[in-house]
Amino acid sequence: MLYLKNSWFWFTGFTGLIFFLVVLPGNASNSTVILPPLNPSPLIESTPGGLPQMETGDQLPLFNQPNINVFKDPSGKYIITFPQGTTQQQSPDNDIVVFSLPDQAKAYIPIVSNPGENQEAFLDIEDDILGQGGKKVGQSVVQVGDRTAQVNLYGMDGNALSQMTGQEFTKNLMYAIVMVLYPNTNLMTIIILPKDAYKNAQPWILEMIKGVAFQ
Repeated sequence: MLYLKNSWFWFTGFTGLIFFLVVLPGNASNSTVILPPLNPSPLIESTPGGLPQMETGDQLPLFNQPNINVFKDPSGKYIITFPQGTTQQQSPDNDIVVFSLPDQAKAYIPIVSNPGENQEAFLDIEDDILGQGGKKVGQSVVQVGDRTAQVNLYGMDGNALSQMTGQEFTKNLMYAIVMVLYPNTNLMTIIILPKDAYKNAQPWILEMIKGVAFQ
């Protein structure tokens, strides 16, 4: 989408795709997916509730502090509570907000004017991930009050991720990309972190997703 290319220098080149999740929240703990170089099935089954799962190697310490950091949408349409230890980073412009989170993660929140623009951005980013070497390895639906959040999980090598975003990621390290779309709202979040940190990061990621308050 053109506005992303003009406004997000780190997401230069993102172009089209979205999926609609159909599985209601349940127990996701028994579902495991595998990142490339293994090729996932063309038809990816939805993880039943919770977050999509991913194989991990050595585990990082579990982050278990309560959420205390709050970000309010400039237009007043939602409030996000982040984990303790989150810091807001310098953004390239006013169209995206960047945060540094626990477990070596970063979160990106596009600031869009309407739900249609938000969904189009989601389509564009997913298409570019898949078009530049990333793999979709899981999906789920998370209940957020009386709404649902659609969660996509991707795996991408740091080399390809650096080329795609224009930012520095560790070469030859696999990353997890968690994209969360709140349908019919202005909110989408993108969380990028090392693949092996994903399992330990799931509690605060899930809490962050569920903790959004819409005005």
